[in-house]
Amino acid sequence: MFVLDTDGLRKQVEKSGLKQKSISERAGLSETALCLILQGKRKCETGEYASICLALGVPMEKFLKPCFPNKREVM
Repeated sequence: MFVLDTDGLRKQVEKSGLKQKSISERAGLSETALCLILQGKRKCETGEYASICLALGVPMEKFLKPCFPNKREVM
């Protein structure tokens, strides 16, 4: 399982020098949706994530972090 590194994504948006409005238009999202995703207040669908990465010109695996569910020991 993977989780989205929203902090890393937000930093990349800032580093890109592009306005959020420009990125959202390129990605086909509303500016509000992108803002909520960057704040971690909205889930980012797979297609949206791919579109954001393409708009930023970064590989899609850049902001995916592995997340391992807790394993319970069986006695």
